[in-house]
Amino acid sequence: MAFVIKFAKGVRNHWKKSTFAACLMAYGGSWLKEKYEIDDLMKFYCEEALKHGQQAINGTVNPRTVTVILNPAANKRKALEEFEKYCSPILNLAGICVDVVQTESEGHAKELVQNLQNTDAVIVAGGDGTLSEVVTGLLRRTGESNGNVIPVGVLPLGISNSVGSALFPGGSRLPKVKSMADASLAIVEEATKPIDVMKIELINEGPEPEEAKPVYALSGIEWGAYRDAAARKDKYWYYGPLRKYATYIFSGYKDSLSWNCNALVTYTLPCEGCSNCTIERTESDKRWYHRFFSSPKDNKSKAHIINDQCKLQQEKQISTTDLALITSNILGETSGPPQLQLHLGPDSVDYVDFVSAGFKTETGGNREVKETILARQMEIKPVTAEEGKEIWFSIDNEDFEVKPVKITLLPKIIRMFCKKSEAIF
Repeated sequence: MAFVIKFAKGVRNHWKKSTFAACLMAYGGSWLKEKYEIDDLMKFYCEEALKHGQQAINGTVNPRTVTVILNPAANKRKALEEFEKYCSPILNLAGICVDVVQTESEGHAKELVQNLQNTDAVIVAGGDGTLSEVVTGLLRRTGESNGNVIPVGVLPLGISNSVGSALFPGGSRLPKVKSMADASLAIVEEATKPIDVMKIELINEGPEPEEAKPVYALSGIEWGAYRDAAARKDKYWYYGPLRKYATYIFSGYKDSLSWNCNALVTYTLPCEGCSNCTIERTESDKRWYHRFFSSPKDNKSKAHIINDQCKLQQEKQISTTDLALITSNILGETSGPPQLQLHLGPDSVDYVDFVSAGFKTETGGNREVKETILARQMEIKPVTAEEGKEIWFSIDNEDFEVKPVKITLLPKIIRMFCKKSEAIF
């Protein structure tokens, strides 16, 4: 009893040191608990991978080879470390030959993919931007005919992982580790499903050859005040984990944000597939060797379907603070034909509503949508911005200058690794 009284007096007399020690012990306990849970989780996934690695293969068959295109700058330069800790062990234990190639600059992933040789799959270790570059490089190399593209995997190692998070849901650190492990095991199990791709072309092509080439995206296009605010997050790094909230508080009154997104939108309605779609897909594929290959069976059957609505163009003048053009890869399974969804937010928003909606977005909620337009193909022709003011799109969370663009949906054109329970063979 005397010891307890003495201890209590010591805590009271040195309460600052006692408080610090208590916080340190709590942090240490939490860290040890998290480390144990991560080790236990990785043990499970490694054992599953080892089962595949111990399976006998025919002596005349070469082991699977995958090429990992890793962006070392992703996730504040933690991507390589996380790949080696949570992804590489699973792939190696499964007996897969892994060739890791690191990107050196923006656009390098496209060049790497266009020169790939002798690989069974391309794995993207990075965020949305790296994934978009890889898909762009693949489709520029092989064209847009179904069946010509090797499977693509994504290891969600970036800060923004829209597609990776949709395929392998994750959140805080432990679920993020599970997300990376699930993505790695999906590659081992060869579970894939076809997904949609957006083809984005400049309507008025510039003089540079690179500008004339299409860009391919998997998640969507954003434009508006919320996009601009989100792009400023890193400027508020000194707020630590609160910087994502600070960006809305300190950006909500600035004129540099795109508060008025004015544009003429021309679009065609979604279509299950018809003679018009098939002809468009054939004409868009310019590579000489495609003439020697037969078209996919589904395209043959759809070539005889007539859909007059498919060619009918709709037109709408829009003015909004928030524009998002999204694919089903982010929305999940949608009813009806393959489609793009254009979400238009309010025409105007005051400071309090802007901050409130920004906070809601950061906590996993959805911002207000005033109108939704469904489309197969769309042209966005922005009204001229104020002189001297730069305005930007985010295409798969990468910045592109706002210019007139044509967006075409390419349904189920590439196969991506996914959870075995969601695989479509």
